[in-house]
Amino acid sequence: MAFDQVKEQFLKHFYAVYDSPDRSNLAALYRGDSLMTFEGAQLQGVEAIMKKIVELPFKTIQHVVSTSDAHPVIGVDNNEAVFILVMGQLKTDDDPPHSFSHSFLLRKDATANFFIANEMFRLVLHHG
Repeated sequence: MAFDQVKEQFLKHFYAVYDSPDRSNLAALYRGDSLMTFEGAQLQGVEAIMKKIVELPFKTIQHVVSTSDAHPVIGVDNNEAVFILVMGQLKTDDDPPHSFSHSFLLRKDATANFFIANEMFRLVLHHG
């Protein structure tokens, strides 16, 4: 599967689940050695990552992807890894929308399914 197809399918699924009432279904996308940086907090493993995601205080979340780019990872054969960068708008509850940047490194596991090996998320906030 071409890396652009991986990107499109992954982002559609990831944000649909993330924006649903039950974010715990994202657990299937992580593995024990997955790494996430969320607003500067570094987390490792399914349990720690899911704790952070599930405990976010928002009742409603909506991600709107403005742009996304993907590359196959150089030195990894057969599209075994894909790097994805996303820019978009995040709307939570009654708060105004905020811009965000989100990156993923997807790798294939032993069953040839992609999982999130590395992830970084930041709101794009400008401070005077």
